[in-house]
Amino acid sequence: MVIFSRPLVAQNLFFIENDGKMERVRSADGDTAVIVDGGKRIGFNEAAHFALQTTTAYFPVLVTVQNPVFSKGARAISDNGTAGARLIHSGRFVFTADLEAPQTLNKVILLLVLKSSKDGPVFYPVDIGHIDAHRTKRISIDQRTAIKLRGVRLAGLHIFVDGMEALNSEIPERERTAALDRMVADRVAKEQNAELQPLFVSEAVYPKALKPRVKGKAVVAFHVDTRGAVVDPVVSSETDPAFGVAAIDALRQWRFVPRVRNAVAVESGAELPFVFDPPS
Repeated sequence: MVIFSRPLVAQNLFFIENDGKMERVRSADGDTAVIVDGGKRIGFNEAAHFALQTTTAYFPVLVTVQNPVFSKGARAISDNGTAGARLIHSGRFVFTADLEAPQTLNKVILLLVLKSSKDGPVFYPVDIGHIDAHRTKRISIDQRTAIKLRGVRLAGLHIFVDGMEALNSEIPERERTAALDRMVADRVAKEQNAELQPLFVSEAVYPKALKPRVKGKAVVAFHVDTRGAVVDPVVSSETDPAFGVAAIDALRQWRFVPRVRNAVAVESGAELPFVFDPPS
C-alpha cells in the first residue's frame, strides 16, 4: 500500500498580450482581466488583448455549471427577481448560472466567448474569486457590450483557476474523459519508474445526517488500474459508517496517474485516509 503526495498540476493557460508579450492572467477585477508587470497590476478589458492557448491539458478539477441562462437585447432580464426585473436594451447581455466544485478553488475567472457568423470571438472575463468545496456559488452577470448583439450567440464558456483552464460540465462527458485519458497517458510517457500520484481529486462531504456533529475519519483501500481509475474501493476502518460511505463517494470521483514500472503503467493498490471536520 502507498500514501501519495499532493495533486499534480495541468498546463493550460489564459493569456493577455501586453506590449507584444504574452502574459498569464491570474486574476480579474470585475470584468477586467489583470496581470502583474514589474510589480504593477495592469487591467485589460478589450477582447483584442486576450488569447487562449490550445492544449490537451486542463487544471484537474471539474466545475459543475448548473442552470446556465444566456439572454441578450430586449429579451434579457436581470437577476433581481420578478419584482426587480427590468428589460435590458440591445447591446447588453445577461448570464446566470450556479457553480460548484469538488474542492476549494481560488483566483477563479469565468470567461464567456460571444461569436457571430460575421465576426470573430469576443471575450468577457468575469472575476469569480473563491469557490468553496461542494458549496453552490450563484453567478449573475449584467454586461454592457461594445458590439451589437443581433445574431450573436454564446459560443463558449471557460473557467480558469489561477490562469489554467479547469474542466467544466458544459464540456461533453466524452471529451472530458478523453482529456483525462490524455493527461494520464502524457504523464506516464514521461516516467521510467514512478509511484502512484493523484491527478483529479474531490473532497469528501461531511454526512448531513450525522448527529452530533463530531470529528471523524475513514480509511479506504482500493486499486488503481492502468488508466488511473479507482477500482473496488473498500473501507478499512471508520469511526462511523457514515464517514465510510462519504469517503467512498468522494474517492470514486478521483483519477490518478498510475504506478509506472519500466515505462509501463501497472495496476497497484493504495490506501487513503479521509478526515472529517464538522462544518462550521
